[in-house]
Amino acid sequence: MLRHAVRRYPVIAFITLTLGFQLSIVLIAAALLPPGTHLHALPKAHMVFRMRVFGPLLFAIAITAYLEGMPGIRNLFAAFLNWKVPASWYALAFSWKFIVTYVGMAAVALLGLAHWPGFVTEDFFIPLMKNMPFIVGIAIVEETSWMKFAVTRLQEKYSAFRSCLVVGLCWGCWYLPMLILGEGVPDGIPWPVFLLSMFSLTVVLGWVYNETRSGLVLLVMQIVSNCAFFIVPVLPAWWGGDPTYVVAFVIAFTVIALLVVWRAGPENLSSRVRATWSGRSPTGRTFPEKRTMLRRAA
Repeated sequence: MLRHAVRRYPVIAFITLTLGFQLSIVLIAAALLPPGTHLHALPKAHMVFRMRVFGPLLFAIAITAYLEGMPGIRNLFAAFLNWKVPASWYALAFSWKFIVTYVGMAAVALLGLAHWPGFVTEDFFIPLMKNMPFIVGIAIVEETSWMKFAVTRLQEKYSAFRSCLVVGLCWGCWYLPMLILGEGVPDGIPWPVFLLSMFSLTVVLGWVYNETRSGLVLLVMQIVSNCAFFIVPVLPAWWGGDPTYVVAFVIAFTVIALLVVWRAGPENLSSRVRATWSGRSPTGRTFPEKRTMLRRAA
């Protein structure tokens, strides 16, 4: 009975477990913190709290192993082996977050809503290097669980846009409980703006994956995404809590995401048939590149 339910609704099972686990950890941490205490003041507790971010990956692996065993696990990680894509996709992966952020900030400056904040923050290198292992780990978790496990499974039945919309909103909701503790989400970002940014991120990542089938390109995109906020002075924390620049970034990002939907088409978010978990198109044809990826993983 349980296996049948999980097999029929694997993404619902993943989202339920992931969001439930996240909310439970955050509520427990909030209850244990002394009044007025920030989690950063308790280094050991803070480190334990940070480890909960690997929950989505663990649940994705557990459900996949439960349903499909080792072949499913190989499928879950096979996209990382698909690195032979045109260099233009890697150029996009390394630059996209900076381009979108600078466009948003430039719009604010040109409209006279705020001054130009500069291209980079001061002394970003050491904090960035200290957090780099965690940034890479988070990128692996997010690309594998939310994009490969969830989006490609939904794309078996639903359009790419609908799949990315559902996953993007659930992915955003995974972060929202952290606002209770002010951890894991930059301070000062209004929650509707944050959800909108996660929707836009999922659409853009979905488009890139459907075009390239490359988990490595997505991994680079997400590493760059997390690094950019250390480098570019866009977050409210740099401006006394003023969210003007980050809101401008999200507006620019959303416009770009909608342009991607319009240009690539909501059905596949791609110039070809969308990627699916099984490697089959909606008509049942196996994708040649999926067969190649599975042979490499084996």
